[in-house]
Amino acid sequence: WITSSSTLDILQNVGVIFLLFLSGMEIDFSLFKRKNRELTPLEEKGKQHQAKYSVLTVAIIGYASIVVMSILMAYILNLTGLFSDIWLSAILFMTISLGIVIAGLKEKELLSKPFGQTILLIAALGEVVPMVGLTFYASAYSPHSKSLWLILLILVAAALLFWRFKAFFRFFDQINKSTTQVDIRLSFFMIVTLVTVAESVGAEGILGAFLAGIVIKLLEPHEETKVRLDSIGYGFFIPIFFIMSGVNLNLRELVSNPHTLLLIPVIFVGYLLAKALVFAALKMRFKTANAIAGTAMSATTITVVLAVLQVASHLHKITDQQS
Repeated sequence: WITSSSTLDILQNVGVIFLLFLSGMEIDFSLFKRKNRELTPLEEKGKQHQAKYSVLTVAIIGYASIVVMSILMAYILNLTGLFSDIWLSAILFMTISLGIVIAGLKEKELLSKPFGQTILLIAALGEVVPMVGLTFYASAYSPHSKSLWLILLILVAAALLFWRFKAFFRFFDQINKSTTQVDIRLSFFMIVTLVTVAESVGAEGILGAFLAGIVIKLLEPHEETKVRLDSIGYGFFIPIFFIMSGVNLNLRELVSNPHTLLLIPVIFVGYLLAKALVFAALKMRFKTANAIAGTAMSATTITVVLAVLQVASHLHKITDQQS
């Protein structure tokens, strides 16, 4: 019913780029800041009853445990002979789906509470760290890779774009009528520019898209801008990426290969074990029920995994069946 074509390939690539762009827009970097403000007398009095560990401390310890366990799971997978690439599987194991976590926390109105902020921080690290790891991985194994320091040019380009448009964003806000849609045009300009820069220096375009999302987020657009970009992405481009991922999945070949089929339960268990120590980190501040719930939330993954698999396929580091 559906056959691959150059047009669908382009739309599929745009879909994954838009998916990573929107993922970058989900990250709230204000959570990483220490909030130094004067306490009211009542807050000062209740300070002695506050938790021993801050949200930031618990989140960093929690994600550090994920990194350690992910590398351990990757080594175990390598020893079993099921999957030999340790670094690729480690990157896959340490991913967390920020979009799913945010949806769950919003549903229960937990985003503004310490527990919600801790899980959100762990999930944010679960997108940023694997993306950075993927960049170095792709640079190391890509036949077209250039000097590793050239990747810093992407960060320089992102910083320049942020500095260039920060001062004008309020002006854009004033003239952003229904027919001009300057904020949406600016978002597409960011995506095209940073994806082009990323691919020019031998990195993956999805890293540029991810950084474009972060830059737009830092420019503090209106909530309506995010809603409109979500509509464009999830309404058109991103579904094509998911549909084509399904079209390219050869179920007959997958089922006929017992070795590859065995990877499904093994990797599923690996994902759960990679996030197991998050429970101990959350238990430092929160009660047992919350620690269990937070650990379950951190086990959710899809967005970055799809991007990693696409890059690995381009580099011929993974077979279609393993993917």
